[in-house]
Formats: sequence, structure tokens, C-alpha cells
Amino acid sequence: MKTVGEIIRTARQKRGLSIEQLSVLTKIDSKYIDALEANRYHDLPSETFIKGFIRNIGQRLSHNPDELIAIFRRDFRQPDRIRKVKIRHRTVLPGISLQILPFVLGGLVFAVYLIFQFRAILTPPKLEIIKPTNSSVLVSPIVIEGDTSIDSTVYINEETLVKPDSSGHFTARINLPVGEIVLKVKSTNRFSRSSEKEIPVTVISK
Repeated sequence: MKTVGEIIRTARQKRGLSIEQLSVLTKIDSKYIDALEANRYHDLPSETFIKGFIRNIGQRLSHNPDELIAIFRRDFRQPDRIRKVKIRHRTVLPGISLQILPFVLGGLVFAVYLIFQFRAILTPPKLEIIKPTNSSVLVSPIVIEGDTSIDSTVYINEETLVKPDSSGHFTARINLPVGEIVLKVKSTNRFSRSSEKEIPVTVISK
């Protein structure tokens, strides 16, 4: 059997009215209409005010106010029934009691944490070289710039060590001899996983 709130909501929706539009028509605060439709009587004023709201809304929706008030009296004086209606609509995880729900959520959070940790251990760090680009013609000293993971150390030609900043960005300036050279850039994270890139460049002068 429908509650008065469900009847009002159905009638309002059939007329294509939002709660805000019905609020304007009835001069009743939208939060009270929302609470009434959801059977949240504890969020409403006294019983006398609720009856006044129902009568006003019933008239605006062309629904018999006396019939609505009679249904309201039945529901309002049977709080156990309303409580069951609320629980049925608010149940998120059927079969899980509120006492163990925090433990279930905690276990899920811990499982997600472990997944991310294993992923960090098994996945090499990202390594993107912004400059120089492949086959660039440069003058020494050259600037090497790129992005990697924040917990990594960057090695250039297995000698120069560079630590990225808090965003993972790194910059280095190194001297190179004249000629065609292959820059070797390697990023190694705290789990000893590495990513490498080779960039061929031509140095024309120092």
C-alpha cells in the first residue's frame, strides 16, 4: 500500500512538475515537500503543519486532500511501518548489517591499496623526453628535459644523476663532444624497475 508521500510524488510527476515548481505553487519550502515525499516525517514540523502541507499540495495536484490526510494518519501513527519503508529504500548492501559495514569498507580500501602497491612494484616508471627530440642538431652543452615518476632517479648516459621535482619533471644540462651521439636516458624507481629511451642527436659545436 502506497504512503501519502509516494502518492504525492506520483501525482506531481504525472503533471510534469519538479519539487521546486510545486514549492512555488504551494508556497511550501521545497525541503519539506522532499521530506514528505520520502516519508521523512522527522524532518517536518508538527503533525498540524504536515496536514496543512498535504491539504495544500492535494488541492494543487487535484487530489482529494481528505483522502491524503487519512492515509497520512495511518502512516504517521504506525512508525514501525514507515521505518521499514525507509530501510527498504536506503539499503545499500543487502545482507550486510550496519555493525560490520565499516569492516567491509575497510577491507575494500585495504585491497585497493594492495593492488596499487603491487602495480607500482611490477610496472616500470613512465619516461617521457620533452627535449631534445630525435635527430636534433644541437650546440653543447645541451638541455635534457622530461617527465617521470616522482620516486625515480634519472640517469643520462649512465653517469649524470637527476632527481625529478614533486611533479616528476626533470631537467639536466650536460656537455657532449661534437659529432653524432645517442643519448641514453634511464629512469629507475624505488622498486628497481626501469624505463629507458635513446635519442640520437648531432652536436655541431661546443
